[in-house]
Amino acid sequence: MTTIQILDDRLISQIAAGEVVERPASVVKELVENAIDAGARSIRVELEAGGKRSIRVVDDGLGMDRSDALLAFDRHATSKISSFDDLQGVGSLGFRGEALAAIAAVARVELVTATEPGDGHRIRIDGGHIRSAEPTAHPRGTSIEVRSLFFNVPARRKFLKTVRTELRRATEVVQGYALSRPEIGFSLSHEGRTLLEAAPAGDDLEAARRRIGELFGAPAAQNLVDFCQQGPGGERLWGFVGDRKQGRGRRIFTFVNRRLLRDRTVMAAFYRTVRETWRSEDFPALFLFMDIPPAEVDVNVHPQKAEVRFRDGRFFGRLSSCLREALERARGEEPAPLAETTSLPGALLAWQGLGQRSGSPFGGSAGRVGSSEVRELDGSLSSEPAGKLADVVFAPLERSTVPLSGRSGEPRPFRLLGQYKGTLILLEGPDGLYLIDQHVAHERVLYERFRCQLVETVVRSQRLLEPILLELAPAEALRLAELASDLERLGFSLSEMSGNVVAITATPAVLTPGLAEEMLASLASEPGDREEAAEDLKGRLLEALAASQSCRTAVKMHHPLSAEEMESLVAELFAAEQPFACPHGRPIVLKMADIELERRFGRR
Repeated sequence: MTTIQILDDRLISQIAAGEVVERPASVVKELVENAIDAGARSIRVELEAGGKRSIRVVDDGLGMDRSDALLAFDRHATSKISSFDDLQGVGSLGFRGEALAAIAAVARVELVTATEPGDGHRIRIDGGHIRSAEPTAHPRGTSIEVRSLFFNVPARRKFLKTVRTELRRATEVVQGYALSRPEIGFSLSHEGRTLLEAAPAGDDLEAARRRIGELFGAPAAQNLVDFCQQGPGGERLWGFVGDRKQGRGRRIFTFVNRRLLRDRTVMAAFYRTVRETWRSEDFPALFLFMDIPPAEVDVNVHPQKAEVRFRDGRFFGRLSSCLREALERARGEEPAPLAETTSLPGALLAWQGLGQRSGSPFGGSAGRVGSSEVRELDGSLSSEPAGKLADVVFAPLERSTVPLSGRSGEPRPFRLLGQYKGTLILLEGPDGLYLIDQHVAHERVLYERFRCQLVETVVRSQRLLEPILLELAPAEALRLAELASDLERLGFSLSEMSGNVVAITATPAVLTPGLAEEMLASLASEPGDREEAAEDLKGRLLEALAASQSCRTAVKMHHPLSAEEMESLVAELFAAEQPFACPHGRPIVLKMADIELERRFGRR
């Protein structure tokens, strides 16, 4: 008797279903993609019990005749490719011919389709077995209903989440494809209630902006900065990024040839570019469309086609460049032109005195302490306008060595030199020059102080005189509905309004209404299941509150501090748990080592 056996077709189909069909959202994704590939201009999705009981997708695409309708449920039956060359340049969303077979293997399926109005065919399949095939009247297009998902695989069915969670996941899929195809009308309903309704809007940049407005609200769409860059071979990178005020970093959607995906390499390029350009961990909203010649991208590297592989290694350099320019404009800055320098302006030769003295050991006279005027050597005022950093000038301090203790309690001799531009605190250390950003240093000190206070505080609720109305995307509104009971224990009270508007009627007493709105909006756009979010919800909210309060309260740039204030701030900073980074990840302390200074002055 041989050990190795050939599996029967039914078991093979159920194994394949495990790769393709993970949850109701997976079914919605495959059926919506089929409708788009069929040339539909209107797609309607109807769900019951979050899709666990029923999923129905209706489109007005090409439809199928009887033989194609039956053949479509065979494994690896497809009209998209017929050779390896076709696979190398596939441009359709589906192409492997596995989706319908995999779905039919673990559900009860009814397909009604017609290529001409009235001349339709109805196919019924239970668990992979065809039960009936009969003619019926039906408009041009296809209607497919999937009921009792995993009815014959109970072990898989028990791993499904709650109705709200599965509904949100399915909504995210429809929402994503509605963004990628503004020329197609989409509607989504759950047990008779309409969750999403988007009319056809065209197929250009402004149409995409209008579709974003339909899903996320007009204000969100108006504050987006658009970008578009042409690349080699017809490549086109375009879309929108949010500005610094929005701060809705979880609204990140990426598409390759209009295929919705969350590719790790693309996301890594975006996060890295934001960090380099904004020096921040506050990632803005992103709607990125990558139109690439099909032969330059491999879409056959993931069972659910959630990731792709780019064949041109230089693509990510072009992507980062495109995103960097867009982020600079979103921050309100245009890239400065570069010019070759052949001489230095006279203002750079000016000397700012350190104190009121009768003369200088170098033969010149020193300026007045605290003077904001910069004089050239001949005494005339410079005609060059003051730069941004030179708008505020403070005289350095002459202080004796101050022993500032670190966490270990061991005194470290640092001498306070003073402030630079009212922004940086300068310290002379035993091994170099230390520069401390006073704002982020104070932010770190306040953050740790607030966090300790909040952890020990009993959360109390405050009713709002006027509810705060949050206009959200359909999936975001469902996300908050999932977390409503957990949020209520923290002092929030939410009410669902018409459409996708959520009313905040009460907040924790320690929060201002504006901060409560920001936190809930950010939480609504985060991915993941309710169980994952609720596990440490209080800790995350308190962390966010402490970080926000400390940033708002901390001393600002260009703010003069007395010597005693600077010494106190630095002493508290060195005693902090994490004295080297602010709550948002920005550095606090920079060091110019003596060895490096000696090397730069040619002494080594």
